[in-house]
Amino acid sequence: MRILVTGASSFVGAHFCTLAARQGHDVLGLWRNTPLLVDNVKSITADVTSFRPAKVDVVVHLAAKVMADDAREQNRRMLDAVLDWGFPLVYASSTMVHWPRKNAYAESRIEDEARVMASTKPWLIVRPCAPWGPRHPTHRPAHKESFHTLAELVRRLPAVPVPGSAEVLRQPVHVDDFNGAILALLAKGTWNAAFDAGGPEALTFREICGRIAGRDVRLVEVPEGIAKVAGRFLKNFSEDSLSTFATNDTVDPGPLAAASGIEPRRFDAAGL
Repeated sequence: MRILVTGASSFVGAHFCTLAARQGHDVLGLWRNTPLLVDNVKSITADVTSFRPAKVDVVVHLAAKVMADDAREQNRRMLDAVLDWGFPLVYASSTMVHWPRKNAYAESRIEDEARVMASTKPWLIVRPCAPWGPRHPTHRPAHKESFHTLAELVRRLPAVPVPGSAEVLRQPVHVDDFNGAILALLAKGTWNAAFDAGGPEALTFREICGRIAGRDVRLVEVPEGIAKVAGRFLKNFSEDSLSTFATNDTVDPGPLAAASGIEPRRFDAAGL
């Protein structure tokens, strides 16, 4: 299968390209700012909004802006371009679309999902919950994956600040389980369906930090208002991303596991 991957130089994207190439697919990795260093993948430097690909079997759209002030508009323009290409589409959304408290990023994902579903071409939506996994062996993304940032903080600091509550729930999904499920669905010809991708257990932020450190970790809960303001000045965070951090994010991984045959693994910080 000839697969074009947008956002190929991201953490998830580089791992997806590697796994797809290992499975024998012809993979084209599209990147803009960070050179893609992945074996057996054709690396293409281009802006999604001005690129026009040759014939491919499917586009896996992983590119997304999260922290930029105009992220909503940038994401809309990228999806405009991808839909205009006219190929079957896999859209990587986010489980944040289910949150009762939604920030601007979640709202933009909801809007984009509706546009994907209205497409006349085959589509597939897969929503990851907190992707995690090892650093790529050959590639380093410009934006560090959040679990790697957290691992550095937990292992380096005597106390780790937490926006809102340390008891907030997440259901981390391993990057290879997320990517493997997408490839399995494509192999089975599963189209016009949406799935949530999460791990088999919901963990509190306190439990996640404890597993990363291998010990109890001192966490300092920061009032949400203060955390939100701090997001304006912290690298790899934003005011919008911290505004609803204290919202539980849990999903049912069963439908995706049943459809793809990929059983998600438990969160194990050994590879971080």
